Amino acid sequence: MQRGSRWLSPSEIKAALKNSDTTLMEMLRFVFSSVLKRRYLLILNVLLLLMVAGLNFIIPQFTKNIIDQAIGQRSVNELISQVVWLIVTTIALGVVNFVSTYLMQRLSQESITEIRLQTYYRILQQDYAYFQNAKTGDLMVRLTGDINSLQNLISSDTFGIVGNLFTFIAVLGFLYAQNWELALAISLTFPVLFVIIRFFRSRIREAFSKLRATSSRISNQLQATLTEIELIKSFTTEQQETANFEAIVAESNRYQLEATRLQAIFNPLVTLVNTIGVAIALGVGGYFVIQQRMTVGDLVAYLSYLTLLQDPIRSFSRLLNVFQTAQVSYDRIKEIMAYEPTIIDAPHPVAFPSPLRRGIQLTDVTFHYDMGNVDALENINMMIPIGQTTALVGRSGAGKSTLVRLLTRLYERSGGKIMFDDVAIEHISMKSLRQHISFVSQEVTIIDGTISENIAYGTPGATEAAIWNAAEQANISEFIRGLPNQMATQVGERGVKLSGGQKQRLSIARAFLKDAPIVILDEATAALDNESERAIQHALNELMRHKTAIVIAHRLSTVHNAEQIVVIDQGSVVERGTHDELIAQAGVYKTLYDAQFE
Repeated sequence: MQRGSRWLSPSEIKAALKNSDTTLMEMLRFVFSSVLKRRYLLILNVLLLLMVAGLNFIIPQFTKNIIDQAIGQRSVNELISQVVWLIVTTIALGVVNFVSTYLMQRLSQESITEIRLQTYYRILQQDYAYFQNAKTGDLMVRLTGDINSLQNLISSDTFGIVGNLFTFIAVLGFLYAQNWELALAISLTFPVLFVIIRFFRSRIREAFSKLRATSSRISNQLQATLTEIELIKSFTTEQQETANFEAIVAESNRYQLEATRLQAIFNPLVTLVNTIGVAIALGVGGYFVIQQRMTVGDLVAYLSYLTLLQDPIRSFSRLLNVFQTAQVSYDRIKEIMAYEPTIIDAPHPVAFPSPLRRGIQLTDVTFHYDMGNVDALENINMMIPIGQTTALVGRSGAGKSTLVRLLTRLYERSGGKIMFDDVAIEHISMKSLRQHISFVSQEVTIIDGTISENIAYGTPGATEAAIWNAAEQANISEFIRGLPNQMATQVGERGVKLSGGQKQRLSIARAFLKDAPIVILDEATAALDNESERAIQHALNELMRHKTAIVIAHRLSTVHNAEQIVVIDQGSVVERGTHDELIAQAGVYKTLYDAQFE
């Protein structure tokens, strides 16, 4: 996590997540750890809110003076004076409210942007295996809807509680000083409000928790549908997918209606209790006026102050929903922030040994997936010499792709050693390691941008000339020059405007531009037809020239000239040698080779 004044450090995040007594306090600690970095805005907002509370307290006094003094004494000058002061105070209240709202929105936006970036960066920090289990749509909802729910905690309504609390204490004390009997009568409604709020709190939270979960499922379904549209069209499953989506939406609607029902009961109950408080004030206060123990102005001011007393309670009831949804969202954000990647740099990582002098040595390398203790790779021993091409061949599921993911530390080996010259892989900075390896796969990843942006991805600062040179080397420059916008051509989401061969050539151009000393080709032509494969194979041969190349081959005809062919079967190395040597052995390799040319 980035350190400094902008983002929280990992230790600060852990403290914010763990060192708290209750879920609510834990959430507030996490959210406001970002707010507290902007103390000057926070303090200024609190001062402005106190000014709002003070001005609200003063305004009913002008009403009382107009009724009891100006009207009672039939004084026009007093009437004008009190009205002018009422208007001036109201204008001042509006100005202070405006400044407070603006500054609060600024504080909210800056703080929540930091939290959103922290969460986004935390997701990108996770291991490769994390994304094999996580749902894309769910992560999207957490970064959008759940973060927005937390933003509601940093708002004028939330911080208004500070001003309202001071107002409540000051006004209640003032009312007891003025007429303790009437104040006591009104105070009888407060415990009732407390019980109502306490009763609905957990129920509303549970409803919103279920609603948020179904929102993630809706997002997952939409994401899956849009990325698998060709499959859906090919198998004519539109009605089936619609029925699946309808079932999830119906469940979401049910939880939404449940939450709405609880709110629909809760809000009128709060209003009813507040109205009873007004009725008590009118009844008891009116009796005191008749008994001449209060003036009419006192009663009108008392009713205004009663509103000021009820406003904090009404605000708290409104904020109840905000806190409930925010706590649900916080629990989901917390899962991301608290998740610790298992593949991390050493305390003092070193740079990749460049230039590599001997190669990559694997000694007794073992790997198994978390789902079981059965080894996917077992006791792999092999040397990948520099400047040569090493081909990995074997049946599907033999462990070839798993092996190359160990070399880039996308997976962490379960046992054994991987050495780059004399440096263990775990001692090398992952950034440095991966910067020295180019990876070309049959599953080409194209970003939604221009052709130029796709070629230059991962090579910041690349010049236009270097990008064109990489395109020339990948044999795709002629195609690019034939486009109206050439390098500025938009390729569309996932490269939908490009053919399979064009995507693959862009991927190869990206590797040429990176110019890493180690090249890994993971069945880079397996998805292409024979003609496209022949056209691209030349570019791949150029890419591997003077490089340390590791090739996972599906079509064995492409690895005839490899200096070393390693045959992997059921997670173990069973044969190694040149093409001619392995054919002569008449083992697994010859069986695979003959099967392709029968």
